[in-house]
Amino acid sequence: MKNLFILAVAAVAALSCTEKKPSYTVTVNAGDEGFTSFILTNRDKENPIADTVAVVDKKAVFKGSVEGFDIRSIQGVKEGEEPVNIARFFLENADYTISFTPDGNHFHADIVSNAPIQTEKDSLNKLIEAAYGETDMDALEKEYMAGNKKIQDSIWAIVEPLLQKGEEAEKAYYANNPLSVLTLEDALSSARYAQIDLDSAKKVVERFAAVPSLAGCKLLTDLQTVVEKKEALTPGKQAPDFTLNDTEGNPVKFSEVYPKNKVTMIDFWASWCGPCRNFNPTLTKIYAKYNKKGFGILGVSFDKDKDKWLEAIKADKLVWQHVSDLKFWDCEAGKLYNIMSIPQSYFVDSEGKILLASPTHDQIESFLAEYLK
Repeated sequence: MKNLFILAVAAVAALSCTEKKPSYTVTVNAGDEGFTSFILTNRDKENPIADTVAVVDKKAVFKGSVEGFDIRSIQGVKEGEEPVNIARFFLENADYTISFTPDGNHFHADIVSNAPIQTEKDSLNKLIEAAYGETDMDALEKEYMAGNKKIQDSIWAIVEPLLQKGEEAEKAYYANNPLSVLTLEDALSSARYAQIDLDSAKKVVERFAAVPSLAGCKLLTDLQTVVEKKEALTPGKQAPDFTLNDTEGNPVKFSEVYPKNKVTMIDFWASWCGPCRNFNPTLTKIYAKYNKKGFGILGVSFDKDKDKWLEAIKADKLVWQHVSDLKFWDCEAGKLYNIMSIPQSYFVDSEGKILLASPTHDQIESFLAEYLK
């Protein structure tokens, strides 16, 4: 009897060892674009995952497993060139086939899978596209990029109301699916780019934190991190200090700048940022109007080319102090202030207390008029 029991236990153990672990297979059809390999990556600088597979018979096949789900990107690699982004998708333990075609400066990817979240994402995309009706938005985009201002204005008059319809359809979907992973993804993106306020972001965290299956979900932990950072940057909190070099290479400490003014604006911008450059003429007028009343600006550039940075300062006649570490999106001050898009600004008083966080351009002058009256 004892031996039979031991054999039974051994049989169960052997069966459990041979049980298949949930896994995924991602097949990338390489086509004729000259890619020699592909990378499956999470594009996470802090906890990077990057699986590289060579192209064989015009295909690259990735195999592995994932806990729950993750957001991954496929990048194509050519000899001697930087990887280019092909597709971004929700990776689950399922089968995927990814094909793509060139579309201007990027690629249009077709992802075929029965993975639940990716299937839901495809359905949402179709819902948004339905809001555009019969209009070929891709064709209009190409025409817009190639046209002069008159053509662009006429195209925008057509496109703008359609984009608004698509956005309304998307928002309605999130409202009707409050616990969808896609709703969580949208909330994270909106919080990062200052499109929802802190209280709204907190409510989303509370709602999803109550879902046991999402415990440890990276989207949720990332949203919690964004909320914590934003909370530390609310009015009344001490502005994080930083030191960056000015245009002549001299270190400038922010805590030595704001005591000189009643209110100081940290202007996060870059020479390559169109909206930043478009706002600069207005900002120079605001500066001229309020500078003698105690308003100062410290321009923090996300440039990486010093010559272009200096040229933009001169061309736009930006007479205030400027600093940069020329690290592009890795700007150290940008990380402290959780800057995910530019232009963006913070206003602090003479003691470094935050007065106003990420205002719209329309709010800036009204705030200064009230504060410096």
